Amino acid sequence: GARVRPAELAALLLVGAVSAVGCGDGSSAHELFADEAYAEGRYGDAVQEYRLALAGNESDAGLHLKAASAALRAGDLVTAAAEFTSMGLAADGRRRENAAEGLVRIARAAVERDERVALAAALQGLERIAPEAVLSGLAAEAVSVLGELPQGADALTVLLHAAASAPDTREQDSLMLEYGRVLQRTSRCDDAAVVFESIVRRERAAAVTETARSGLVTCALQLGRAALDAGQPSIAERWFELAASRAGESAAGRVAYVGLGDVRFALGDVLGAIEAFEQARAGASPGDSLYNIVARRLNLIASPPSANP
Repeated sequence: GARVRPAELAALLLVGAVSAVGCGDGSSAHELFADEAYAEGRYGDAVQEYRLALAGNESDAGLHLKAASAALRAGDLVTAAAEFTSMGLAADGRRRENAAEGLVRIARAAVERDERVALAAALQGLERIAPEAVLSGLAAEAVSVLGELPQGADALTVLLHAAASAPDTREQDSLMLEYGRVLQRTSRCDDAAVVFESIVRRERAAAVTETARSGLVTCALQLGRAALDAGQPSIAERWFELAASRAGESAAGRVAYVGLGDVRFALGDVLGAIEAFEQARAGASPGDSLYNIVARRLNLIASPPSANP
């Protein structure tokens, strides 16, 4: 057939749009208006028209793709993530893969722009349509953005997926370290301690191992003190012993021995408490805060208040 010139094509589109409106097919008209706006670079208008066209046509994966593309061009990453997610839910096979690829692209753009809401939306979409998506190259950056959010679920999701697909054991441990740190920041030290301990036991990379060891000791001290305050000295003892064994002769190790002294004193083991306090004082300089804390505890044991008139 004869070739249709651009001007004639535009006229045909306009006639089609008017006809569609006249016939009551508003969806087709909105799609045509959206296509025209997209072609003219009016991406914000295109997004609005595509979304109007999607009313009642939510299962149209092609329309969702158009809306997502327009939103990306308009710089609206949150809307683009929503449309790629809807596309993936409405499609299967290659189109579903395309939707997942779009969400990964949005996640990367969100990290670059530090757009936390958009990143969370992209990760939530991936969890729904492609939980196996490989994100190892993005994980640390994503967590740095998401880590300041009140919730840490999105950060945990991306790290678990990334660790599962890490190309080698060292990168896997690095990602699991980040996973543990997110757990720690979101007040889940009991879970974080398990992650940190597993990394310390494997000893695959010195820097990662030492960071995990520090996280483990911090969590163990916190959990030990919480258990002791809750009237659970036996549980507290296990945490303080773990902290002492992993912290060595560091200041944190001496703090762990103070905790062990408190536990043993609470359990009525006075000699055990004195031994733990002496270990806490070893290596501390007279006059520093920890030395003074231990000295006060030892003085209390030597002359309890009940012995004074």
